[in-house]
Amino acid sequence: MRVKRFFGADSRQAMRLVREELGADAVIVSNRKVENGVEIVCALDYEGDETPRNFSDALKQADQGDALQRELDEARQRILSGARFDSGLTENAFQKKARMRQLGNLSEGFTPGLGQDSGMASEDFSPRSTSTSTSQGDLAMKAMQSEIQSLRELVRDQLREQDALRNPTEALVRSRLLRAGFSDGYVKRLLKLLVLDAETDSRAAWQQVLERLKGEVQTLDEEFIDKGGVVALLGPTGVGKTTTLGKLAARYVLKHGAEGLALVTTDCYRIAAYEQLRTFGRILGVTVRVVDENNALDMTLKSLRNKSLVLIDTAGLNVRDPNLQAQMNLLGSTQARIRRFMVLPATSQAGVLLDTYEAYREAGLNGCVLTKLDEAVNLGEVLGLVLEKRLPVSYITNGQRIPDDVQLASPASLLARFARDVERNEEV
Repeated sequence: MRVKRFFGADSRQAMRLVREELGADAVIVSNRKVENGVEIVCALDYEGDETPRNFSDALKQADQGDALQRELDEARQRILSGARFDSGLTENAFQKKARMRQLGNLSEGFTPGLGQDSGMASEDFSPRSTSTSTSQGDLAMKAMQSEIQSLRELVRDQLREQDALRNPTEALVRSRLLRAGFSDGYVKRLLKLLVLDAETDSRAAWQQVLERLKGEVQTLDEEFIDKGGVVALLGPTGVGKTTTLGKLAARYVLKHGAEGLALVTTDCYRIAAYEQLRTFGRILGVTVRVVDENNALDMTLKSLRNKSLVLIDTAGLNVRDPNLQAQMNLLGSTQARIRRFMVLPATSQAGVLLDTYEAYREAGLNGCVLTKLDEAVNLGEVLGLVLEKRLPVSYITNGQRIPDDVQLASPASLLARFARDVERNEEV
């Protein structure tokens, strides 16, 4: 539960402020006269069975947040009015509170304020002369940015602690998902779809989460190699595109024969990229073509229109490589309808996976292939991305053997692997 105070010159004015911000359903905790007006205290997230202790703790938290905000506003006004901020090595009041709060050393009744009680020494600010250099101003702004970030973290930690006290089961689930690699935004959205009250057993709550995630995962019901057409695999270098393409090619040949398949590479950047693909082609007995300055992609695909399936191995480029856009333009230059699948390694960090997705998203993705599951210790980061971006998973690969170590993805298998990873990592 959280509370908020409203002040007005009279009860009518204070109530108008309450209605404007919280609406007609606001729960009023107290209404009393104070100096220069009326104070109304309202409860947010009111559960109906709160105790006086709950209200006392919530008021204390609100007072701390209000005082921190006032202190921040005053510091900002001093900076904007021309005061010099002490950006030396000594801690200022904000930084000291942030550090002590993170270490858990703040006393339960601590309420920061202004002036002497706030710990803001008068010598922290002094008039700025007209000759103050730009570098001093830059230091002041950087120090302010650091303080603002510290205060944000303080408020976020306080809100999380309140949530944990109110609903420890939900807090446990949130913590587990965040540690697994899910983004904070997706976890918040997921928890709104679940019914996890404080009385729910933690094991039952986790099973409820896994069942919900199983319904959230999107997979393709059939293999795209069986549908035929033109399919391109996209992704940075080292994610396993060429190996995956070889596995899918072998899988197709075993089911349908070599006559209807062709392999194409647009990778003119990597040494021996064509030779690697040609080796696959020679072993499987299928046609292999290369796209370069003498062989346009559109003409190459037209020459292969008698093939049932054409698999394109694109160049593996870093997401910041200037040639990446040229590769995207190349795929868009042909009249053929190309289905595009991004290859995502389960061994990559969440931030790297997100950068990769954002770089290739504009190409128009039909889905993805998850690779290197045999090397990954945590499926949560790549699973979190495909869930948040609602990206269908087509195949998963879990080894180097061709064509054995590739299989059609299913929600059940992905969530079973995810659950095992979470359990194993928590035991370490």
